[in-house]
Amino acid sequence: MAEVRRKHQLLVRFAVWVIMPLIALCIVGVRSARSGLPEPAGERAVEGIQGTVTIRRDSYGTPHIQAGKDTDAYFAMGYVHAQDRLWQLELSRRIAQGRLSEVLGRDALDGDMWMRTLGVHAAASTDWPALSPAAQASLQSYSDGVNAYLREGHALPPEFAMLGVAPEPWTPIDSLAWFKVFTLKQADGMRAEANRYVARRYLPPSLWSVLEREDPEAAPTTTRPTPVVERIAQMGITLSERMAIGGRNVGSNAWVLSGNLTADGHAMLANDPHMALQMPSLWYVASISAPGVSVAGMSVVGLPVIVFGKNDDIAWGGTNMMADTQDLYVLQIDPQQPGRYRHQGRWEPMHVRVEQIHVRAPFPAALRRQPEPVRLQVRSTHVGPIISDVMGAVDQPVALRWTGLDRGDTSYEGIFRLAYARDWDGFNKALERVVAPAMNVLYADNTGNIGYVGAGRIPVRAEGARLLPVPADDPATAWSGYIPFQEMPRLFNPPDGYIVNANNRVVDEDYPYFISHDWAPSARSERIMAMIRDATARGRGVALDDVLAMQSDVIDLEALALRDHLLSVLAQAGIHPPVLEDLRAWDGGMDADSAMPAVFNLWVVKLKQRMLLDPLRASTGGAPLDALRSYVGGITPLQVRRMLLEGQAGACCGPAAALKAPESKASELDASELVAAALDDALRELGKRQGAQEAWRWDRQQQAAFRHVPYSDVNLLDRVFGRKLPAGGSENTVNVAAGRYTPLEGFEQTFGAVFRQVFVMDAQRPKHFYMNSTGQSGHPMSRHYDDMMELFAQGKLVDLAAGAARPDAVLTLHPSHGPADSRP
Repeated sequence: MAEVRRKHQLLVRFAVWVIMPLIALCIVGVRSARSGLPEPAGERAVEGIQGTVTIRRDSYGTPHIQAGKDTDAYFAMGYVHAQDRLWQLELSRRIAQGRLSEVLGRDALDGDMWMRTLGVHAAASTDWPALSPAAQASLQSYSDGVNAYLREGHALPPEFAMLGVAPEPWTPIDSLAWFKVFTLKQADGMRAEANRYVARRYLPPSLWSVLEREDPEAAPTTTRPTPVVERIAQMGITLSERMAIGGRNVGSNAWVLSGNLTADGHAMLANDPHMALQMPSLWYVASISAPGVSVAGMSVVGLPVIVFGKNDDIAWGGTNMMADTQDLYVLQIDPQQPGRYRHQGRWEPMHVRVEQIHVRAPFPAALRRQPEPVRLQVRSTHVGPIISDVMGAVDQPVALRWTGLDRGDTSYEGIFRLAYARDWDGFNKALERVVAPAMNVLYADNTGNIGYVGAGRIPVRAEGARLLPVPADDPATAWSGYIPFQEMPRLFNPPDGYIVNANNRVVDEDYPYFISHDWAPSARSERIMAMIRDATARGRGVALDDVLAMQSDVIDLEALALRDHLLSVLAQAGIHPPVLEDLRAWDGGMDADSAMPAVFNLWVVKLKQRMLLDPLRASTGGAPLDALRSYVGGITPLQVRRMLLEGQAGACCGPAAALKAPESKASELDASELVAAALDDALRELGKRQGAQEAWRWDRQQQAAFRHVPYSDVNLLDRVFGRKLPAGGSENTVNVAAGRYTPLEGFEQTFGAVFRQVFVMDAQRPKHFYMNSTGQSGHPMSRHYDDMMELFAQGKLVDLAAGAARPDAVLTLHPSHGPADSRP
């Protein structure tokens, strides 16, 4: 009895001294976090506006801004972005400046060194003088709006308190620099060149010709750059996974229909960009109404403008053109004076600067000694910064040229002017100012016209396609200019009545300029066009419901083509596992609740592993397997089919022993044995993970992961700040789901659609339907943090105008007196 009483007393003490304080701390923490939620209603006097501004929020927290001057409307955009996404603004500014390490420690150092080397923030400073007074005023007003909110002294979102940092004033250069980072997310030329270089070095020529469909010349050997290019390939993986910069899956869908094809006779435009999934989304829905501008759609947090949306006359949406706007140049260094490099037959001095990066001490920072700042020497040349220095390869310099670093970049001007365009001519004049990113921009207006324009600078190279790094001293490798805007791809009111782009090829072989070697497979665009033709064939025209179904479609045409070939290979060999009947009956739909997508996608992964990764691992010794794995991961189902058809599935990459199934006695597996062994691997893994076949589902194998920086990497906090959802779709479905596969863990979708919009261009009553992938708020305690996620996953859209007048969420800003701040 005494022992029981003693244990009871210990439990009581543990509860009093440990459990109850923890509960109290949690309650205080939750209350403190909730105090940081913005007040959506009331009246405030603010500095920086000239007239009254009204901000009405609907049931999803979407702001509808009414102002008496355009600049006041842009001020309000800064204000609401600060209300809802203050931590995201702080991250954006620090990423662009290369200052994340100050708050996140050494884990962020690689990204900071990369941004400092590129000099993104400094390059943005050269853009400011090239902008018109109106564009400058919009950026200044936006900054004033962000800073007006900061000056009011509101409680901050929880990330600030948890990391012990405070937001700094926002400036117009911060907006321009963040736009460059956003642009960099769409550019993949550097990573593609480096990965292609690595693959070219380690894969046999016969396989290279199958995978690339071309056999480019060997990479430059002037300074034996192989090791550093391999490290650049690895850096590309790091940037893609940690900072969502670049990556082979960055794309979009967009299509536009003339009134001749629609059920109500009005032009219709649909758009859903694909980017890294994150909490919150990079995008923010807003509506602006002022005397000079009436525009609504998707803004990028950190910018005052609507990037993709509509005004009273036109609508526009965009996709990544996949254009090659980045080149890697190998430099020859003067052996007598290492600070010089060879250019046009002469030794030229490099420009050198030193950057200091402050790095936060490891947790607990208060008990640790503050590390000394990291000193980074940045060297640059006439083509651009030497990026190999980031990897410590100072004796094998490789420089990057990228259009986004051009001085006097007027890209913001072009996006800003779209809101003021009234017709096709104004639309073209606005896009002529865009430098980066290179985009496909689709158009519809309220008089029934539809069109498409390729925008952004694309370099003209003497040798055409640029697939690998090249010597900087060779005059033939220099850029001779850019494709003239008047000669960029363009289409207006085509006879078919529709225009579709899903990052597929936009020009034929007769086009006189090189744009890209890395177009997306045509499966998504073919599927969209097929659905348009099916809808019009029914004789009633394409309706809104048809377009919503198209955006949510999960039929994978590439999967069907490979499925048919794999089944024929097994049938010819007399191999008939029971699951083949189900696969044969499968329609190629990557439906979340279906079993066959789980079977097929695992089958393809295991097939690529047996065909490529296992032999490479066994035969290449010190090869950079991460970069090779990235390259192999990007091989499409149709490329796998071509490898099988052309006999590259056997011992093409290394010892035949690496291709054997564990139970195989043969010296080498033929194609049918290889295909069957990969299927056995897939079925075995599915059985271990999901049990009997009756329980198999694709969404139990694939989850969409919406990452939060930094707390998706912290146990327990990842559940508060991050989100995961079961997901359907695949890389080649219109409803895209791309990411990475981890053995015995499954597929993690890291890329996908980040918003959806549909515009019906009725001149009398235009309609604007939208849905964001997360929510409007960046505060985890807000109901708008994730209130759009389930609807988005279900493919549902809402009418932007439907809930515009919520009476309990009206905020009125009145002008006060005080100096404007943060001017460049």
